[in-house]
Amino acid sequence: MVTVHAVQLILTSQVLPAIRAAVADLGGDGPDSLVHTHPTAHDSAWPTNTAAALVHHLCGVLSSWGAACLGGEPVERDRGAEFAYSGPVEPEVDRLESLIARLPAWAETAAARGDLAHPAGTAFDVDSARRAGTFTADWVLAHILHEFATHLGHLELTRDVLLARGRSR
Repeated sequence: MVTVHAVQLILTSQVLPAIRAAVADLGGDGPDSLVHTHPTAHDSAWPTNTAAALVHHLCGVLSSWGAACLGGEPVERDRGAEFAYSGPVEPEVDRLESLIARLPAWAETAAARGDLAHPAGTAFDVDSARRAGTFTADWVLAHILHEFATHLGHLELTRDVLLARGRSR
């Protein structure tokens, strides 16, 4: 279980504080917040997500790959709807922290079960990975870390673009 603790440490000590900082820089849930502002126009050839949607999507990632796939818990997920999220962002960041705290228990559950459940609401071809023998708990943990790193980058770019426009919170 060394891998899960390393992933949890990276998420808790590096990624989550960076997410919290980006959300705070954009105004959090306060007045004049930019967390629900898209960096590009809605009709753009290159559509983007809001900061709040990215955070909400990461909750979906952890629910799908952590709770459902590793933990074997029933999870219903509408991945597409995650990107239309318009609710408060600060509770979603707190939810991320709670989900990250559960990673070790989910990994232990998968190890005890001896297999992985199907992740909820994903386009990933799980059946092909199972046949190839590459669908392992370590791969799932690496995938979670990859998703967080990717979307943290998106979140930081979203913040940088919006704040560079000179708009005040």
